[in-house]
Amino acid sequence: MKKYRLIIVLIVSCFSAKSYAQYIQNDIKEIVIGKVDSLYSEILKEYREIWVHVPNDIDITNTNKYPVIYVLDASKNFYSITAMLKQLTPWTIPNSIIVGITNTDRTRDFTPTNVPFQRGHKSETSGGANNFVQFLEQELKPFINNKYPAENNNTIIGHSTGGLFVLYTFLNHDNVFDNYLAIDPSLWWDKEHLVKEAKEKINKRSLKEKSLYIAVANSIGKAMDTVKVRKDKTEPTEQIRANLKFHDLLVNNNDKLNFSWEYFKNEDHGSIVVPAQYNGLRSVFSWFPFPEMWRFNTPKAYSAKQLTEPYLSHYAKLSQRLKREIKPEWQLLNDVGFYMLDGHNLPNKALAYLELNVHYYPNESRTYVAIGNYYVSQKDKSKAIEYYNKAVEIDGNQEAKEQLKKLKS
Repeated sequence: MKKYRLIIVLIVSCFSAKSYAQYIQNDIKEIVIGKVDSLYSEILKEYREIWVHVPNDIDITNTNKYPVIYVLDASKNFYSITAMLKQLTPWTIPNSIIVGITNTDRTRDFTPTNVPFQRGHKSETSGGANNFVQFLEQELKPFINNKYPAENNNTIIGHSTGGLFVLYTFLNHDNVFDNYLAIDPSLWWDKEHLVKEAKEKINKRSLKEKSLYIAVANSIGKAMDTVKVRKDKTEPTEQIRANLKFHDLLVNNNDKLNFSWEYFKNEDHGSIVVPAQYNGLRSVFSWFPFPEMWRFNTPKAYSAKQLTEPYLSHYAKLSQRLKREIKPEWQLLNDVGFYMLDGHNLPNKALAYLELNVHYYPNESRTYVAIGNYYVSQKDKSKAIEYYNKAVEIDGNQEAKEQLKKLKS
């Protein structure tokens, strides 16, 4: 039994080791987490610098493509997101490409309306959010998709005014991204302009297919609670009042939305960033973990159906989210199947795992060779011959031919 437990541990360790390898060590012993790239934007009429992290491993979804996480304010947020990716993959969130977008004129790009003077500061260039989202959709995303192994699943993360931009995009250009993380968004901007127009925007359509996470900081300290702050009219409470109003709007339209709203009472506007990034990534990728996979460790507690059916539903969900067919690795299902047989002496459950490969890989001869080998172990000669013949019919599988000779001799 210990031998076969070791086999499964090695399988799992292999996946984990690949996730740890996503930081590259080069010839001069540097740990490289990304590269600097750039493109010229015809929309913005300027060069834009981006920071890009690409995993150098194979993902457990058995694909060479990766979802893309776009991170605003790259100089502040790129490092923390790459670190979290290392900790959360491969089991909690999918391994991903990270694209950090550096700033040239932050106020211009992240604000949806022009307010020349705001909170004691000049902001004449404000109101360029529409242009910036066009840049993301029409120039940056195609650039990334053409140059890097990008999956058709995109996330955007922004804090403060960047969070305002995230919500502006969610409400006005929801087709650009799949997942939206807004951290303590500056919804106070322009007398809560975005909050006021949000109700009409949400009422026009369902956004259930999009994942939205909003984190809100305690910007008022212990001076007053959230009940009292709603009645306050002073500038120091503008931020949290606007966010509370937006929260109410989301709750009232819960049937049209897929959102999570989290209040961090012990974090301020600056300290909220890291815990919100961590919780936010787990929230918008809540569909990714597959805890039922580990049932193979205690197979006697489950029926064959309870062991294998979760694969069908989980990978169907992954395929829907990633907009293409995603399958479990053939070798994983095969190894777990024979682990059930040789390690636990549970032949019916072993066959259930092996038959998953018939479902996912019906045109691969090795699928039928494996089941032929299973029936040999069960001393069912006729069934073994049936499956070996299927393997030969597909591509003349040599192992199947040799097994047939043995069985017919």
